[in-house]
Amino acid sequence: MRKLTIPAFNELDLFDACTGEMDEVARREFTASRPQIQAAAIDFAAHSVTRTWCQLPRARHGHREEIVAGELSKGNLMDLYDEGVVKSKGRPRDIYDAILVAAQGRCPYCADIGTTRTLDHYLPKAKFPGLSVHPHNLVPACRDCNTDAGAGFPTSQNLQPIHPYLDKECFFSERWVHAKVIRCEPVVVSFFSAPPVHWPDIDQHRAKQHFIDCNLKDRFSSQVSGELGPLILQRKSSLAVFSPAQFEAHLRIIADDVNLLLNGWKRTMYLALCESDWFCSTDFAGDWLAN
Repeated sequence: MRKLTIPAFNELDLFDACTGEMDEVARREFTASRPQIQAAAIDFAAHSVTRTWCQLPRARHGHREEIVAGELSKGNLMDLYDEGVVKSKGRPRDIYDAILVAAQGRCPYCADIGTTRTLDHYLPKAKFPGLSVHPHNLVPACRDCNTDAGAGFPTSQNLQPIHPYLDKECFFSERWVHAKVIRCEPVVVSFFSAPPVHWPDIDQHRAKQHFIDCNLKDRFSSQVSGELGPLILQRKSSLAVFSPAQFEAHLRIIADDVNLLLNGWKRTMYLALCESDWFCSTDFAGDWLAN
């Protein structure tokens, strides 16, 4: 939903930072398995080109003891993130914080509705332990988006969530979230996903699934009343002198604001408002409310 710059760390920077804080015995064990971690990163990079992350090999459910990379078990690599990165007071935590801060507190999955609190594993570490500390697999996310993602990952390409670092530009530069104004009291703005018909079917499916997975219909709708209520009050008072055409032009200023996310709730809502002949021509006399 919002494009993020790829973290300025290579695939092994975080792994090496973690091993640098280990005791000698653990360091030898992890260093011996470094080539396998690098191989997993190379595989990840190859699948990132084709956006076929769902085809990467995945670990079995449970089985923390299963060896998955050199001498390292699935549990070793999952704990490497939890203990070696999150709880670190040194270089690994510095890298974690740098990746988190780069999002400027705005969650890319839900188009800035949520506040980033943690890093989400785009490919869950329980399924893809070899990528548990790969910087390009760590995405700043709000608690809702991180929790909703869960520990699973689809096996079908057309169900993959949008990757804020590595995905196609069309997801960020073309409109695929829309809204309609429902004529009722209070006024309702309903959001929905309708990707461009010229997109490949896979990309259309992915956009629609991302919209569902992040619960954007309800989460976008929850933002409406705080914006629409004051707007209706303005239309009844200071903007009452505007003709329908002038009011539409007023709304379109925000609908065309390039500083707002193209597929974010606010820009999408204002586009729906200015394209609604009913909304632009109504004076909202009486006690109109917004929902």
